[in-house]
Amino acid sequence: MEELRLVRPSLEHKKQYEEMMDEWEAFGGRLNPGALRRYSYRERKNVSFEKWLAWVEEDRDTVQDLYFLMQGDHILGAISIRCKCAEVDGHSGFGIRPSERRKGYAVKMLSLALPVMKKYGINPVVITCAKDNVGSAKTIRNNGGRFIREAIDDDGEAVQIYHIDV
Repeated sequence: MEELRLVRPSLEHKKQYEEMMDEWEAFGGRLNPGALRRYSYRERKNVSFEKWLAWVEEDRDTVQDLYFLMQGDHILGAISIRCKCAEVDGHSGFGIRPSERRKGYAVKMLSLALPVMKKYGINPVVITCAKDNVGSAKTIRNNGGRFIREAIDDDGEAVQIYHIDV
């Protein structure tokens, strides 16, 4: 079995990204991290991979850095790293594509991202999840997350706030 690794999106990932997004959109539910979103509300349609990739590259310098969790040439999921964050948003958002869930990949992805966050000078790492998202809470706790408190996010949803010391 090939090693899991984090990689920044690039042109070589076009086919794999589009396959993952087709799967995710057919499955429904919340897309996380939101940086994976290829839908443009302004254009009212999905944008090309190249335009999406330009969004990701623009965000890298100001908002967030996005990484794919890869095994070979297969994208398993993605994680974003935000140097600045509102507490209810956290420093990171992550998600595993529907067909690869419940296999331990989220735990591994977050563990690979923590040293990257440390290099960014983030400590403690603030990570949040929806109160009812048992899988994400377990992923965070399995990476040393300490429950801090509950809060209400901008959408009026209850979230749990965790800290991880890196």
